[in-house]
Amino acid sequence: MKKFIGTLTFAAALALVGCGNVTPAAEVSQTATEATTTVQVSTEPTTSTDMMKLIGDRAAGNSVYILTLDNKTGKDIKSVTIKADSEEEYPANMIDEKDPYIKNERRLLYYVPNKVSDVTYGDSDMIATVGYTVKMEFTDNKTAVLHNFPFGDIDEGEIKLEKDIAYLEYTSKESGQKVSTKESEKAIAENDAENDTETVSEVNPEANNNIDAQYVDEPVYTPPVNQEPVYTPPVNQEPVTQAPVAQTPVVTPEPTQAQAEDPNGGCIGDGALTW
Repeated sequence: MKKFIGTLTFAAALALVGCGNVTPAAEVSQTATEATTTVQVSTEPTTSTDMMKLIGDRAAGNSVYILTLDNKTGKDIKSVTIKADSEEEYPANMIDEKDPYIKNERRLLYYVPNKVSDVTYGDSDMIATVGYTVKMEFTDNKTAVLHNFPFGDIDEGEIKLEKDIAYLEYTSKESGQKVSTKESEKAIAENDAENDTETVSEVNPEANNNIDAQYVDEPVYTPPVNQEPVYTPPVNQEPVTQAPVAQTPVVTPEPTQAQAEDPNGGCIGDGALTW
C-alpha cells in the first residue's frame, strides 16, 4: 500500500513540473493556422460609389445623368469628353490627365447636358431628341468614339475596344435586355471609311490610276503693263518755196486770105467726095 501511494505521488509531482511547458494540441493548431493565413486582395472593381473615382464633376438634379462605367478597352484613357448633337465642338476633358482612367477600372460618370430649347413639330407635343457622342483619347494618343450614347437607358456598362473601334455593352433599363453597340459602331466606321475614300479620290487624281481624265491648264492672267506715253517733239521743217514756172504764151496764126474766103475753113466738105 505504501509503495502504491509513493508511486502515485511521484507521478503527480512529475505532471506538475511539466505543466508550465506543455501547450495543448488545439492551441498549437490554431496558432499555426493564423501564422499561414494571408490577406486576399480582390481584383474586382469596387461597387461602392463613395470609393469610385469620377468622370466629370459630382452633381445632383433631375437633369443629371449618373452611371458607372468599366474600362474594358485594355488601354488607359487620358481624356473623356461628351458632345451633344447641338454642339459644334467637344467640351473640355472630364478627367485629370495626371490620373488616367486605367484599364479594368470602374468609375462614376456625372454628365450635365446643356439646356436645349424644346422644339415642337406642328400641333404635336413631340420634343426633339438630342443625341450624344462620347470621345475618348488613350495614353497612346489614339482616339475612339461612342456614338449615340444611351443616356437615360443605362445605369452601368462596359466600354470595350476591338480593332480601334469602341463599343458599349450594357443592360437596357427599358427592356431589361443586354445590349451591345458593336455592330452599329462597326457600320458607322465602315461608312466613314468609304466617305474618306471618295473624298480622297475626288481631290487627288493620283489616288486611282485607272481614272481616264484630262486636266486643262487654267490660263495665266498677265496684267497689262502700264507704259508711260513717250512724247515726241515735232520736227521743225523749213518751208519749201517752189519757184513759179514760166509759161510761154501760145500764139494763134492769123488765117490766110484763101482760108478766110473758104466757107469750110480750108476743110473738105461733105459734098466734095465723088465716086
